[in-house]
Amino acid sequence: MSTRRNAVAAGAALLAGLSWGFEAQAVGAQECTALASAQHFPEPTQITLTQFLAAGAATANGVPLPAHCRVQGTAQARTGLAGDLPAVPYGIKFEVRLPADWNGRFMFQGAGGTQGGLSNATGSAGTASPTLAKGFAVASENGGHDNSTLSKQVVTLPDGTPYTIISGNTFYTDRQAIVDWAYNSADVTTRTAKYLIQEFYKQPPVHSYFVGCSTSGRQGMAMSQMFPKHYDGIVAGDPFFVPPHISMSETWAVQQVASVSPRDAAGNPIYWQSYSDSDRALFTKAILESCDALDGLADGVIDNLAACRFDPAKFKFADTGQPLQCTGAKTASCLSPAQVTAIKNIERGARTSWGDEIVWNHRTVSGYPYDGGWMEPSGIPTRAIGTSTTPPGNLTLGTAQLSLFWFTEPIAAFNPVNFNWDRDVSLVVRSSPAVNDDPDLHDFQKQGGKLIFYHGLSDSGPPWPYTAEYFNKARQRNRHGGSNADFMRLYLVPNMGHCNGGPSTDQFDFLTPLMAWVEQGVAPDAVVATGRNFKTAPTIRSRPLCAYPKTARYTGPAGGDISLAANYSCVSAARDRRDDDGERDRDDD
Repeated sequence: MSTRRNAVAAGAALLAGLSWGFEAQAVGAQECTALASAQHFPEPTQITLTQFLAAGAATANGVPLPAHCRVQGTAQARTGLAGDLPAVPYGIKFEVRLPADWNGRFMFQGAGGTQGGLSNATGSAGTASPTLAKGFAVASENGGHDNSTLSKQVVTLPDGTPYTIISGNTFYTDRQAIVDWAYNSADVTTRTAKYLIQEFYKQPPVHSYFVGCSTSGRQGMAMSQMFPKHYDGIVAGDPFFVPPHISMSETWAVQQVASVSPRDAAGNPIYWQSYSDSDRALFTKAILESCDALDGLADGVIDNLAACRFDPAKFKFADTGQPLQCTGAKTASCLSPAQVTAIKNIERGARTSWGDEIVWNHRTVSGYPYDGGWMEPSGIPTRAIGTSTTPPGNLTLGTAQLSLFWFTEPIAAFNPVNFNWDRDVSLVVRSSPAVNDDPDLHDFQKQGGKLIFYHGLSDSGPPWPYTAEYFNKARQRNRHGGSNADFMRLYLVPNMGHCNGGPSTDQFDFLTPLMAWVEQGVAPDAVVATGRNFKTAPTIRSRPLCAYPKTARYTGPAGGDISLAANYSCVSAARDRRDDDGERDRDDD
């Protein structure tokens, strides 16, 4: 076994032995009921539920939950605007669950999208099993608004076409609601949960953790930047942390798909007919044939992305010599030049009509780099193409929000799919409370905070280069020397879509290695993940996720089991390159 695989095995053993125990006074139904009359909340708060649940009375992900106190309430209740509605109720709804047998830890359970609903605070997001079942106190919140009290808004576009703004976006007219969704709801819920923990257990949490993806990945970043003492450790996945730029990336991708989509009777693009299932399979076959084996193993995963030089306009299949791009009429065995052009445009990112990159507020609007899961259902299709029964996700998410949340002055009657890259970029806001990209993490770092990022390489929501760029900038900005200089990790997940999905190892637990880092000073390197949706045998696999900039390489025996994480090592990308003649220059250590 190699030195690196020994390190992976040693790390796994360490995590397996991580203590979850903590001595606290006995608590039960009486202490739970007493929380209804608590008087000293950090913000104006109304408790709406205190309920003590016996062991096994509830489950999460099929796991029986221990005896615990369930508390719900609303903080900062008020009325405000919502689209064309003048007065709707707003408030930060929260749930906190407090196990009778507490391990001394607190976890914030993040949510995604525009939120607008209250999740069960079991800690089942981003962890291998519900953390409530392991003795964590857990909190969740609704983002400061409740979609059930909002309503869709129908506006008329300049051409007379009706345009529907879904209820989940209509809080765009209320400035405080945007602040709540940006960071205030997470801040208030954190302080409220810690107050309830103190009241229930008569002591504060020993360690506090934040776990979130997408919107809550961004909120986790806000905690490290704005409230550095709230959390000892933060897991921020696929973060939507520069929304104006990400919405522009998403809008550009949708526009490219629309350019090759047939139209319905009203002239609207039929997005899902832009690329047939066979078209998508052709693209995936081509990119894997071009780049999959660059890491030494053809397994449906591109692990040497830095060496990938795939050009769909020039690629020819090795077995037939057939080019991916049609040389004549469109057939089932090739993609039309227009389809290939749209694909290349999505990859390279937004441009003006004369070909210049879009640089706004000192940041280039990113494209979506090619990856093995790029045209898989959870990749570009889910957010930019859709299906025969579901529209592209970005039509109601990032793209739809562009003219509502990310214009200096919201324009409800602006169809973002018609965004003009020569003139409309000037409408985009230069700052927003939901932009959380401050690389100065000195205060978080100084108090011992640890931060783990992860991002799917086939994410068609926030493109992963934004996260990598921030990670590199923050690492450079906060490099002060000493042991505290090492406080961040980034994990890029091949083939994975937005937060999960795809033929990828998308099932992982970053919380446990984060705990080992915070509580024992053991920094994570490889984190073993599993996946059940690989397209070729073995369809179920485990592999290490490697701390950036390292990537996974198969180092097991020839013909060995590619489904076993122990047969892989994490290596520096700089040590796995190809010379111009195609020969590999590899240092296996």
